[in-house]
Amino acid sequence: MTERVSYLGYNIPSEVKNMIPVCQKFEQTFIKDILSMVVLYMKTKKINLVKKEEEDKLNQITESIHDKLTVSSNDNKVDPNLSSIVFTGLYYILKVALKKKISNQIFVADITDLKLPQHLITDLTNIYNTQSKDLAERSNNDKILFPQLSSFKWRVDVIISSSFTSRVLNPVILMEMNDTNGKSKVFEVSIDNFHKLRYNAAKLLKDLEDLEQIQILSKLENK
Repeated sequence: MTERVSYLGYNIPSEVKNMIPVCQKFEQTFIKDILSMVVLYMKTKKINLVKKEEEDKLNQITESIHDKLTVSSNDNKVDPNLSSIVFTGLYYILKVALKKKISNQIFVADITDLKLPQHLITDLTNIYNTQSKDLAERSNNDKILFPQLSSFKWRVDVIISSSFTSRVLNPVILMEMNDTNGKSKVFEVSIDNFHKLRYNAAKLLKDLEDLEQIQILSKLENK
């Protein structure tokens, strides 16, 4: 039976690794303040590259958090750069856990293995137990959004003749793509390129099936 891997990965990410020795030196109340700022940031941030007003709002929130972190660091006579390291590490711990939707038991076990201060483990556990659903919903809604495909239409046209020949009968596939920004693209695809597209799509599906089979075997071995 293989040993379970932490939800943070085989190797501790540098964001978390750099935080561990720093938070050992901080006062409990100061770390609690930083953790509250992390939760505030996760609850209020909104990123949409299309709408400039939302990007401006994100910048305002970021600057506000940075200012509060700087003031709190000065009050506690701590280098603001060290406070930023702790902020980034705590954010990473919660962000990855929410993204992977791990259970409360796994979350507690993995952050305990990081050798964090016990009071920080308790505070992180309380936040994950009580606010994970709310934070996960906001996190899913606050992803960086690029235009997405909203509709796709196609048809086959046949070129019967041209200025050079009177009889061609060459089929061409005409495609139309519309995205969520309302932009439309119309383009032609030759039969040869269409067959290449079919081949690559089939190959990708086969590769995904192979990966799923490997995951299934891995789960069976771990049981």
